Amino acid sequence: MNIKSISHEPIEGTDNVLTTVIINQVSSQCILARLMIDLLGKPGIDNDMEMMGTGDTWTIIWTQPIAMIEKTQGLIVKAIN
Repeated sequence: MNIKSISHEPIEGTDNVLTTVIINQVSSQCILARLMIDLLGKPGIDNDMEMMGTGDTWTIIWTQPIAMIEKTQGLIVKAIN
């Protein structure tokens, strides 16, 4: 798996950002889902993460506090690599 891009879009009127991560060369979406759940927690319970994709390219989006951007980005890079 490779991280193709990571972007953050501020959510107006809040201290949160919408984080979008595009990952390519995904050989197993099950493994990717497990890595993201281990990192962020269970979707719908611990966060609002959504995963979309087909084949070997997947997009993961979620909201998070602005203060957590660098920490989360570092954890994603570590988990994927």
